[in-house]
Amino acid sequence: GGRSWRGLLCSQGSLKGTFWGTDPMARTRRAAVLHPLLASLLALCLLQGAASQGSGLGNARRAHSARRRHVGLVHSILADGDDAGDDADVEAPAVRTASHERKLDPANFLVVIIAALILWYTADRALNPPYMDFEKMSDREKSEYNEVLEAGEMHLSTTLIFVVVASCSLVLIFFFMSALHVLLNVIFSFVALVALSAFVYPYVDKLTDRRFSEEIEIPWLGPMPQLVFWIAPFTAVVVFLWLVTKSWLLNNLLAFALVVFFLTTIRLSSLMVAASLLILAFFYDIFWVFCSSELFGKNVMVSVATGLDIPIKILVPLVLGGSGGDEFTLIGLGDIVLPGLLVCFAMRFDDHKGVPSHAGYFAWTLGGYIVGLTICEVVVGTWHIAQPAMIYLVPGTLIPMAILALTRGELTEIWNGIGTQSHERIVEKDAVDATQV
Repeated sequence: GGRSWRGLLCSQGSLKGTFWGTDPMARTRRAAVLHPLLASLLALCLLQGAASQGSGLGNARRAHSARRRHVGLVHSILADGDDAGDDADVEAPAVRTASHERKLDPANFLVVIIAALILWYTADRALNPPYMDFEKMSDREKSEYNEVLEAGEMHLSTTLIFVVVASCSLVLIFFFMSALHVLLNVIFSFVALVALSAFVYPYVDKLTDRRFSEEIEIPWLGPMPQLVFWIAPFTAVVVFLWLVTKSWLLNNLLAFALVVFFLTTIRLSSLMVAASLLILAFFYDIFWVFCSSELFGKNVMVSVATGLDIPIKILVPLVLGGSGGDEFTLIGLGDIVLPGLLVCFAMRFDDHKGVPSHAGYFAWTLGGYIVGLTICEVVVGTWHIAQPAMIYLVPGTLIPMAILALTRGELTEIWNGIGTQSHERIVEKDAVDATQV
């Protein structure tokens, strides 16, 4: 039945009270509000690689020849180096990445640490929304909370649609680059505003002792907490400052909020769905990076990447001094989000089985992610060889989970998934804990 704005905030934590009603009109209203938002969020995830690359090539009157980082549409493709041919006249980067003369930098490993910490925090937040007041939730509200979680479940058919939409979006932007450039900036600004507001909401709600949690009826949108209208102007200023300054610090803040928002909104409930999504993304990435030029006469991925200016990525300044000016290493949000869906599912499955995360699937999956991303960073930072990051991240996350499931005799169970049982268990468990406290 879709979700409401309030439902979205509730999935982020802190809220109490009733959701929108369950009558047909309310369901239609929820769908009309939320579906465009989720579609925008999905488009940003799909386009994040190309957007990241475009931000690094926006200033024609700066620096030397372009040093390009090919970033995949669903996730970043880490690469440095000069490219010849059709892209030889690409403008010099506004966000400069490491040149060929550089070798490994501590920032390459700092990127891995940052990505791992983001996944750790987000997986825990997705499982246990901060300051969620389960004790004061009625049975109806608990049921509606489960409905909110179920609405974000990704199914097997969705994974194929995900890749098809990604491919169509890539080709569409390839042919209509200039027309869509402004639209993508508008989409990014809107979704970043919503994501940042949802990220800070539970903490501000707690700091203000929930004095502004009372709802206001908004025409067509329905009831919304007063606090939303207090937070929105401040988050809008942050987004505006990023648009004006293109600060890498503000960029990272918004990127972090987007990762948290996506991974607490979209969920996987089985290894089957996770494997389908990651394997499709694996081959999708290879095709558009290495094979698209044979069909379209140009490398579609590079053409789109170098033509957009939407920095949906995490930037880390290089530690070792360079030849002047700031230089960065980066990771596209897709390199965090797509494997992150599996990492979040691993923590949920550990909770479902009653196993501590440090001794269960979460630790193995996150460890495999760290190993895979580290190898990718070493290869890129040392030899500057263009390659899809998913070559390392897909086996790095899927194989450890499959091995652990096989050794524990749980491969069939984790393959078929846990469905909505985990949602019900989380609500019931936390409600009991809250009562005992």
